[in-house]
Amino acid sequence: MNGPPRDWNERYRAGTTPWDSRIPSRELARVLAEETIPAGTALELGCGTGTNAIFLARSGFQVTGVDVSAVALSTARQLAAEAEVTIDFQLRDLSQPLTDLPRFDFVFDRGCYHCVRKINVSALLDNLARCTRPGSRMLVLTGNSHSEGEQGPPQLSEAELREDFGSLFQIDWIREFHFEDAGNIEGPLGWSTLLTRRS
Repeated sequence: MNGPPRDWNERYRAGTTPWDSRIPSRELARVLAEETIPAGTALELGCGTGTNAIFLARSGFQVTGVDVSAVALSTARQLAAEAEVTIDFQLRDLSQPLTDLPRFDFVFDRGCYHCVRKINVSALLDNLARCTRPGSRMLVLTGNSHSEGEQGPPQLSEAELREDFGSLFQIDWIREFHFEDAGNIEGPLGWSTLLTRRS
C-alpha cells in the first residue's frame, strides 16, 4: 500500500478496499473491554464506511467520523441509518489544518495515521492537539515493520510511533495485534498503541 497518493473515492467505488471488513475492529472491542475509557465523545479518524464509528455509537459514545472519501461517507451514513445510530460524518482531509472541531474524550484511528504521516504528519499531530484535551485517550492501529512481505498497510517501527506521539501523548502501551481483512480472516501484523494526552 505504499506509493503515490491514491484516489480514495475510486478505490471505494471499485471495492479495492481490503481494510473495509465491515466488522468492528476486534482490537478496539478488546481495548474498550480492558481499559477504563468512559463512553463520552469520540472521534474516528479515517472512518471509511463507518463500521467502527457505528460500533462506538452502539457502545454509548457520541461519535464524529471524518474521512477524505465522499463515497465512503455516503455508505457510512446509509449504514448508520440502518443501524439506527446517530453519527456526525464529515468530509475532512487530515493532512490539512482542522480549526473547527471540538475536543474529544476518545480518538480512534485504524489505519489513517500510517497513511497521512507520509503526506503531512505535522498537520495530523497539530489537529490532534486541537481536538483533544489533557486526559483524552487515543487508540492507534498501524502497520508493523515486523510484518513479513510487502502486502498490507504502510509499516512503521515502534521507535517511529514513539517519536511521532511521545511529545503530545503519554504512551500507555504499544503491543502487537493482527488487523482483520475482508472476510474476517486474520490480516497483517500491526501495532496497537494506547495513548493519553499530556497536560
